[in-house]
Amino acid sequence: MNLSRYSKLAVALVVVLAFAVVPAAAVSISGDTPASVESGQQQETTYEFTGLFEDYERWTLQMETGLTDVTWQVVTYDNAGNQVDESTLTGQEASYQLDAADNVVRAEVTVVGTTPSSNAWSWSYDPPQRITYAEFAQSQEGGASNTLETYNARPYTAESQQARTAIEDAEDAVEDAQSSGAGVSGAESDLEDAIQFYNGGQFEQAISNAEDAESAANDAASSAQRTDLIIMVGAALVVLLLLGGGVYWYLQQQDSYDKLG
Repeated sequence: MNLSRYSKLAVALVVVLAFAVVPAAAVSISGDTPASVESGQQQETTYEFTGLFEDYERWTLQMETGLTDVTWQVVTYDNAGNQVDESTLTGQEASYQLDAADNVVRAEVTVVGTTPSSNAWSWSYDPPQRITYAEFAQSQEGGASNTLETYNARPYTAESQQARTAIEDAEDAVEDAQSSGAGVSGAESDLEDAIQFYNGGQFEQAISNAEDAESAANDAASSAQRTDLIIMVGAALVVLLLLGGGVYWYLQQQDSYDKLG
């Protein structure tokens, strides 16, 4: 047996496993990122950072956002909850140095900015268009960098939101009609057109087609319900006729027996 070969294999496996189990950054981030943000409106969200120095005693917090007219406020606290430092930074990209020697245990980062105009993104119904609301990375001297968290939000305008709502209503109507057994090919075609118009930023036409799809789906569902009702009534009449015929036949048989008697 070649022990040298197996020893080398064992070392290689240890190295592979060592790289496979490298833990993710211990920094924990919490904050309520809005799911959607209206174009032109100012946004403000505060994120809390804990576990700052479980990996490194000194590092730089890199901050980035797709918002415009941006201000970052960074406030750090010690173990007793006392404020250690407060810094205000500007720009879509900013950085802040963190050092365990400053006795910092917690940091709060507040991002304030404006949702960019609709010209800054491409419209998409599914998946919906997204912008980077806030992204945080941990970097060290020498270039090593690790993304901690990326938070995205769906930007919208009043018109795009109205179109999205109309399409969602149409989708619900089509699904309900399909569940009732109705044919919805026409409604589905209108719905597909509505989504295409949405993706092209043609929201008025998207709303119109979505409303047509919803109306067609509801009509198909009503027609299917009427058909089902007619079938049920017809079946009930057939049953009644059969029962009536059976009773008549039975009574006729009884009359025949009486006459013979």
